[in-house]
Amino acid sequence: MKHKKVLSSASSLFNHRLDLVRPQKITSECRSREERNETKHGHAREQFRDVSWNNRQSPSNHHRMQNNSKQCTTSKRNEIQFHRIDADYGARYNTFGIQMIPKTLHEKLFQKPPPVLDPNINQKCKAQLEEFGLNQGSLKSSDSVDISLPEGTANIAEFFNKIACDQLSPYSDYIARLTECPELPQLPSQWSQNTGWTKYIRNGHIAVPWPECRELVFDVEVCIQNGNNLPALAVAISPDYVYSWTSPALGKPWLYNRKPSTELLIPLGSEPKLIVGHHVMYDRARVAEEYQENRSKLRFLDTQSLHMCVSGLENNQKGQWLGANANDDLSKAWMKVGAPNSLAATHKLYCGKDLDKSERDIFVSGSHQDVQEMFQSLVSYCANDVLATFHVLKKVWKLYVERFPSPVTLAGMFEMASCFIPTNINWYRYVAESDATFYEMQGEIQKVLSLLADEVLLKYHLNKEKSLADPWMSQLNWSCKKILGVKTKKLSVKAQKEEDENREKQRNTPFTIAAAIDKVCSGSSDKPKHYLGAPEWYRSLCPKASSYHDISWQRGPLDISLPTAVAPLLLQLAYQDHPVYRTHHHGWGYLVPKSQDEAVVRLALVKKFFPDAVAIDTLNNLPDHELEDNARLEYESDIEEIRNQIELLSKSGENPHLFLHYDFKKISLNAHHVGNVGNPLGKGFTNSIEEGIISSFGSAEAQQVLTLGLGLTSWRNTRSRIISQFVVELQDSDFSSGEAAAIGTKNLVGAILPQVVPAGTITRRATEQLWLTASNVRSDRVGSEFKGVVTPFPGYCFVGADVDSQELWIASLIGDSKFGEHGATPLGWMSLQGQKSSGTDMHSMTAAELSQGRPGLVSRNAAKAFNYARIYGSGKGLARSMLRDCCKELNDEEIHAIIDHMFQRTKGKQMYQLTKLGKKQAIMHDLNLNEISAEDLENMSRLTGFTPFQLANHQKSRYSGGSESAMFNKLEDIAKSKHPATPFLGSRITRTLEPEVIQRSYQLNSRINWVVQSSAVDFLHLLLVCMKWLMSDYQIPGRFALSIHDEVRFHIPLEYKYEAALALQISNLLTRAFFSSQLGIHDLPNNVAFFSGVDIDRSLRKDVRDECITPSNPHGLALSYGIEPGEELDIFALLEKVNVLNLANESFSKSC
Repeated sequence: MKHKKVLSSASSLFNHRLDLVRPQKITSECRSREERNETKHGHAREQFRDVSWNNRQSPSNHHRMQNNSKQCTTSKRNEIQFHRIDADYGARYNTFGIQMIPKTLHEKLFQKPPPVLDPNINQKCKAQLEEFGLNQGSLKSSDSVDISLPEGTANIAEFFNKIACDQLSPYSDYIARLTECPELPQLPSQWSQNTGWTKYIRNGHIAVPWPECRELVFDVEVCIQNGNNLPALAVAISPDYVYSWTSPALGKPWLYNRKPSTELLIPLGSEPKLIVGHHVMYDRARVAEEYQENRSKLRFLDTQSLHMCVSGLENNQKGQWLGANANDDLSKAWMKVGAPNSLAATHKLYCGKDLDKSERDIFVSGSHQDVQEMFQSLVSYCANDVLATFHVLKKVWKLYVERFPSPVTLAGMFEMASCFIPTNINWYRYVAESDATFYEMQGEIQKVLSLLADEVLLKYHLNKEKSLADPWMSQLNWSCKKILGVKTKKLSVKAQKEEDENREKQRNTPFTIAAAIDKVCSGSSDKPKHYLGAPEWYRSLCPKASSYHDISWQRGPLDISLPTAVAPLLLQLAYQDHPVYRTHHHGWGYLVPKSQDEAVVRLALVKKFFPDAVAIDTLNNLPDHELEDNARLEYESDIEEIRNQIELLSKSGENPHLFLHYDFKKISLNAHHVGNVGNPLGKGFTNSIEEGIISSFGSAEAQQVLTLGLGLTSWRNTRSRIISQFVVELQDSDFSSGEAAAIGTKNLVGAILPQVVPAGTITRRATEQLWLTASNVRSDRVGSEFKGVVTPFPGYCFVGADVDSQELWIASLIGDSKFGEHGATPLGWMSLQGQKSSGTDMHSMTAAELSQGRPGLVSRNAAKAFNYARIYGSGKGLARSMLRDCCKELNDEEIHAIIDHMFQRTKGKQMYQLTKLGKKQAIMHDLNLNEISAEDLENMSRLTGFTPFQLANHQKSRYSGGSESAMFNKLEDIAKSKHPATPFLGSRITRTLEPEVIQRSYQLNSRINWVVQSSAVDFLHLLLVCMKWLMSDYQIPGRFALSIHDEVRFHIPLEYKYEAALALQISNLLTRAFFSSQLGIHDLPNNVAFFSGVDIDRSLRKDVRDECITPSNPHGLALSYGIEPGEELDIFALLEKVNVLNLANESFSKSC
């Protein structure tokens, strides 16, 4: 048996010596290099571990054994060698103290040597780092890894281009044939209703198992109302033939009552095919082959995604476009090159023709019988959608190829279109448990609200004046329905006295709430159940009895829940510690009380300037107030505000004099929201309740309702999307081994194909209604554990990783590229070398800036939100609103000062280049000739009499002096360029945001945000393409499962989990190297070369150790679902695992 040799060295140039430690293979190339270094550098002290990754055969898995016979196969792969380099002897640093990858690994990744900066630039960068207190000395080193890589990676751009082209073959040929086809075949005059696929030929039609053509434009129609999400019919058209498919269940409606299985889906065959559709992932979910254990050879091209890349609309533009289109006034330049993403809108944009979509309603609201009766016209409708998709493809494809030159982009979109979520019996159990817990907690909330309603009613009848003075109770409708035929008997003096004594006794003695409420509410003895004597708000909450003898009827306000309008009032809800108030015209707001002095002054101003507004006797009876006190004259400036308050409240039917004691302010969802809002207990205010912005002044029971209500938000918001997931149970034929099939069918194993739009936004981020939007598990949220209960197929696991601070690293890298070295800017240094423990990471430093010497005022977690909002282009307005919500004790003056300071320290001062006129004026007044700050520009404007726009060029501003100034300058340079494109794959921005059709300053924040997020999409596409290549090249079975923002997960056989994890690490290494080299920095920091950890788990949860305990899963995943904790491995722990497997594999190979 050969022995493993441990390599070690005494210098940074990797001196090696041989040590017989354990069985291991070493290549001759490695041995010769070791001998050369040993001769050159002598003694060794640098520790390495040498691990070979060989193609191995396991006796226990069908992927590696065939026909259950014991076989050994020869490796067809090159050996990959890993070396662990001890930090004390092999660390390499750049000029700013950033530890870089080992020299030998650098030589394999970059053709050019590490950057050497100009001394002046170097000194300037170091000075700025010192200005921000970023110490470049006494840094802790970490171990690093050397790895043998595939040939060609030194030219990393050419390497990615080659593997992407290989993955696109033969599908790129299919696209070319389809887009170069002048027209598709003519549609038949009569459609066949035969079950399955029908191929239409010159003299008729024939039945076929599936379309044999390799390029198809495809569309599926589903009966939404009662079709169980199963396909009803479909049409596919190639350049040669037309095909139609009819569901076997269309004539047998009872089949739609069965759980979906692949038998009722559409077969497309096992050969490589290109499937084109508009939102084609919806159609893909109805294709049988896509549910198989191993990925099919079908590739899906989405014209909706192509359109979003080329001519998609930004969110603000969508509303403007819809309004202009309604008025038939698409006159703006960007409206002529963009449209919403529906097939009708895109067809109108690219082809100039309207598309009739009226018959779509039959599939939405009709039955299967309706589809059968209208079969011919509905198949024609489907076929016309196919033709429209083809015409859109021909137009949009030309634009796409021009604007997205890298093959990696398309290959990455193909990967994103292959998402796969396995399911089993756990999924159905999870839904049942969440439903049961939800309704149980909802019942508790209803009980408490019902009791609160009873208490409010009793308080009112015991003391009306006090109740009407209450800011919450006074908003309730206390009017009672007039009861006819009931006469009030006048009491004698003695009887009245007894009545008063009884009422006083009742106030001071315990009583039964039910009896008291019945007494208060019953208007007549013959109809007590209708609560005729109760006020309107209370009666509206009480269910009516169908008759006096209705035994199913229950008393009390039972028709009440958190979404009802009275719930915030019963809970005495407050917004920023001020009572909430609801108007009919302006929705929900809150009342800010005035001082008594201010109220009196406002009364005087109303009487003096708005006499028509004084119409209430109680107001007229108040004494006049003469404005003689000079101290009160300042309130005259409030006249316009008073006018607005009167108009606002008058329009809504409210008391126009409410503003005398309160200022009514509308509640907003965010700093930019100006419309009315719904119930402050609704979906949009969850964060406000959590942060205490919305609170309750009520009893302990009211506080409990708020807590329980938060627990229901997750399930209430996601339930409909979860239960509507198209879960297909798999059959024996869908598995590649009999053993897996037996286990799978027993446990109701199935799959969900998320209907992802691979490029659903203008940043090309993927979108989907559930899997890509749901938040992580929360211990107080019912049903929030849904990703945790997703488990892989029997014998499989999930392998994945989170890209650590992906967008922050990308943004800082773009900033560092100005100087040509990692960590050259404060932002770059903080993102690479900053430590949370020492307060030198970006979020800790921002928290310190915001806290202004008051530790803990703004937490590090809160500072993250400020940082990412700023990097995405948000301005001071949003930051002030966020700080106001975060620190309620700060006044507006303090908030403005803190935010101004933070922006100056981070983004920097905005500097402008002077115009010729500005330079002339600067010479005359002894001012800076090169550039000028906004503040100095205002001063210069006052001094010279010229406007700031005359003195400076506002189109060529830049930032200076901040930790992020270099980054923002680079981002704005890209965003303001003639053709904004990502600096990595050259992906162009949508035509609707290019400077050719909009002003350079218009939507600048959106374009800055686009640069960062679209570059992150480039990163994801590179990572997926590289991972697919490694899995193919090293024969690792499995498939891509899901990508959620910066997470990626793969569905891998257990026997290959460590190899797949290692492939994912290598993919990250190559992707990061590509990013750096594209910006001209031919080096890579050691701490971003590999993922901090790769997860190997039997669950889709975010943390492999999270038990996902929630109200609906109180005992955790292990006890409730049998899901044990997974493992998270860094690169060093992973090498240990792979090494152990290789030793076991070597022993097995010798026994064969």
